[in-house]
Amino acid sequence: MTRTRRTRWLLALFLIFTLVAAACGSDDDDSASDTAADDTADSGTEQADDAGDAGAGDELETITFQLDWVPNTNHTGIYAADVNGYYAEEGIELEILPYSGGNGDTIVAEGLADFAVSFQNSITLARPAGVPIKAVASVVQHTVEAIGVKADRDDIASPKDLDGLTYAGFGGPFEVPVMTAVIQADGGTGEFETVVLDTAAYEAVYNGAADFVIPFLTWEGIEAELREEPMKYFEYADFGLPDQYSVVIVASEEWLAENEDLATRFMSATKRGYEWGAANPDEASQLLIDANPGVFNEPELVERSQALMSDEFFLDENGEWGTIDVDRFAAYSSFLYNAGIISDADGNSLAEEPDWSEFVDTSYLN
Repeated sequence: MTRTRRTRWLLALFLIFTLVAAACGSDDDDSASDTAADDTADSGTEQADDAGDAGAGDELETITFQLDWVPNTNHTGIYAADVNGYYAEEGIELEILPYSGGNGDTIVAEGLADFAVSFQNSITLARPAGVPIKAVASVVQHTVEAIGVKADRDDIASPKDLDGLTYAGFGGPFEVPVMTAVIQADGGTGEFETVVLDTAAYEAVYNGAADFVIPFLTWEGIEAELREEPMKYFEYADFGLPDQYSVVIVASEEWLAENEDLATRFMSATKRGYEWGAANPDEASQLLIDANPGVFNEPELVERSQALMSDEFFLDENGEWGTIDVDRFAAYSSFLYNAGIISDADGNSLAEEPDWSEFVDTSYLN
């Protein structure tokens, strides 16, 4: 055997003995590895179980929220609080109930929703009639509606010129008394025709089928401009009507009493949502559009409305959302009472003015 062949043979023999030795020790090593792997798996399972148990204790509580109309900038703060995670941070899962033609005051009173969008004039009439609800926050701080007529109506220079004309309305019991008061304050008789057309009311005025309407300046007012339908407006305050909290959030007294902590967490998150929207109108507009795909054909309407609401309506003089001054609430509600349109549960006109402070509870904002 040559030196080279002998060297190769010795190396091969060495490798064989090395592999055999490694194989003999592998059983013990594998056993140890298996034990370690099993321990790790058991530990991971226990940690997962522990996490699951913790999550089960932190399940989100569902809040149902009833819209008063299709989504619009009155609702931006609700969507912002949801999308930005403010409700989740408060342990809440929000369920937004789309508008279906129902009355939000009645819906929450019957337990079909926890909160709803409503209006000061609506709750002023509903509560004395036996609907046990409270306004827990104002969405806007001031009157957002006005009397609207086409800008080219030279025959209508002020509200007194509306005598004998046709009002396109929505069927609310407060509409005629408000129109009458404004017209009479301007020296008219306050006598006019009324047709109930709902959303077709605006179109009726645009095409001349009716003479005047009540638009929300923060929405239909902007929409008219975008449609190139010039309008002019007679604002209530210019004719002596008290300022009002046009849009509010309501809940039933019973639900609030039984869910004080949950109500406080919900309103805390909602307040954050509206105040974020007021501070970030551009981002809030896009958030509302993105949260409601296919709803808005004119993004500019949303953008301009949100900007106007942020500048003039969402926040009080201290920069806070949701506050309600009871005296200011009472001033407008007293106007409706003096108009004789508030009735009790039996349909009888109230003989005594209510305590308007009982209609409001903003403590959940704190």
